[in-house]
Amino acid sequence: MPFSKKLQRMPKPGSKQTIAVDIDDVLAANAEAFIDFTNQRWGTSLTIDDYDEHWAKVWQVEYEEEKKRILEVYNSRIFANYRPFLDAVPVLKQLAKRYKLVILTSRQRLLNKDTKIWLDKHFANIFSEIHHSGIWDDWQKHSREKIKYTKSQVAAQIGADYLIDDQIKHCLAAAEAGIEALLFGDYTWNRLKKLPPRVTRVKDWQAVLEYFTRTNLHL
Repeated sequence: MPFSKKLQRMPKPGSKQTIAVDIDDVLAANAEAFIDFTNQRWGTSLTIDDYDEHWAKVWQVEYEEEKKRILEVYNSRIFANYRPFLDAVPVLKQLAKRYKLVILTSRQRLLNKDTKIWLDKHFANIFSEIHHSGIWDDWQKHSREKIKYTKSQVAAQIGADYLIDDQIKHCLAAAEAGIEALLFGDYTWNRLKKLPPRVTRVKDWQAVLEYFTRTNLHL
C-alpha cells in the first residue's frame, strides 16, 4: 500500500472508476477520540459537537500553546487506537468488486506508520493506495519544498471519480473539479441546508452503498 510522496499524473484504470476515501470521521472515530483525550488531559467538558478540524478553536488557545498540545496529541499515538466504523467493511468489500478504492487523507505524513498499521488492521486488502494532500504538513521531509495541495487537486491528479469526505470544503471543491462528492455523516461541522450539484450527503455507510447501488446496478 504505497504512500504518495509527490503530486504526479496517474493514469485512470481502464475498467474501474476510482473512489477516494477520507479516513478521519469517515472510516475512523477521530473527533470522538480527540475530544475524549482533550477532556482527560486538560480537564474540559467538551462533546463531539464542539469538534473542529482547527484544534486551536476547540482548545481556545493561542498558536504557541496549540503547537505544544498538537505534539502531545501526536506523541500519545491515539491515532493508532481509533475506533473503526466497522459497518464500512462490508460496503467497501462490495464496492471493491466494481471500483478501485484509495485513501485520500489530510493527515500529516509523520503519522504514516500509525495510519498504515491501523488500516492494515481494520481495512486489510481493501485500499490499493494512500495519498496525502499535505494540508497540515509544513515542509516536506528531507527538503524545504512545500507540498501542500487541496484534496480536490490530489483527487483530480490520481484520477478519482468520487470522493467520500466529511468536510464540506473538500466536497465542494471536488464537485467544482467535476468529481462526484459524497458528504459523509451528519456532524455539526458539515451541516449545510442546500448542497450543490455533484455533492450528495450520505449519513452512514449503508447510505454510501445505496448511492452506488443506484449508480451501478450491477452491485
